[in-house]
Amino acid sequence: MGSNSPVDLLAYWRWDNFLSDLDEGAGFNFNSNQPRLHSAIDVGESLWLVTGRPSPHGTAYVLAARLVITAKTHNAAGYRYGRFRLWGDLAKSRYFTHQGPDASALLRGLRFDADRPIAAAHIGQALQTLRALSSADARCLEAWASALTDEPRAYALVDEMALEETLRERPPELGPMLTRTHRGVSDATRARLTSAVSRNRDLVLELRALYQGRCQLCAFDPGTLYAVDLCEAHHIVYLSRGGEDALANMMLLCPNHHSTVHATGAIFDHAGLSYIFPKGRRDPLVLNKHLTAA
Repeated sequence: MGSNSPVDLLAYWRWDNFLSDLDEGAGFNFNSNQPRLHSAIDVGESLWLVTGRPSPHGTAYVLAARLVITAKTHNAAGYRYGRFRLWGDLAKSRYFTHQGPDASALLRGLRFDADRPIAAAHIGQALQTLRALSSADARCLEAWASALTDEPRAYALVDEMALEETLRERPPELGPMLTRTHRGVSDATRARLTSAVSRNRDLVLELRALYQGRCQLCAFDPGTLYAVDLCEAHHIVYLSRGGEDALANMMLLCPNHHSTVHATGAIFDHAGLSYIFPKGRRDPLVLNKHLTAA
């Protein structure tokens, strides 16, 4: 936004999409085709997400999440949930229990930055357009959220580095590990990941052949230098957070870059085909034959 004071946004998250996110592995990100998802918020500000929980007495509107924005990226062309994506800082963002109290009265009391409160009876319809919050609105939401409990399913997820290593090195251990640690997702998601072993190995071989074993971020070539295959397949959107086990969601990285991406929580931007690291550092791919820019 370029202003001196933070400007948080409020957006509506369809109930089915919210549940799908939990089933697939809480992504701590939000997608939209509205350009305002990028233009109306800056890194460090918050995106508040509201969803409509069906109930016998109608729809209860509850706070679903607060994402403290760490990056703004573009998705690959044709991505089903929209072109624009915001990423929440995993250490600062929260998913709230979907069984939380009805916040309808709270939402109708918000004024928003243009002093345009929600007038429509259907809150979900009124929030189809992203709304910029006033500072007083943000304080009201923070006070409300302080009494909410976290959604446990959003935090009961497997470590992605361990998942990728098990897929690569210890397939028989994958099923027990997912049952033990990946408890927040649906049974169908665990079954899909368990069955991904043979497919994953084929994709790794395809990537190594496509790039002749070289790292896509630095072109390190261990095959030529040392006669060994060291580079590893990496999932751009983590499998543990809903990413697909498909070539369009994978790249080949040397062990150093692979570990660095995971350790720093680096985020891939399809606009420019580059990784965003902490402190704003961007590293573009130096090798690419299969990923499409936004």
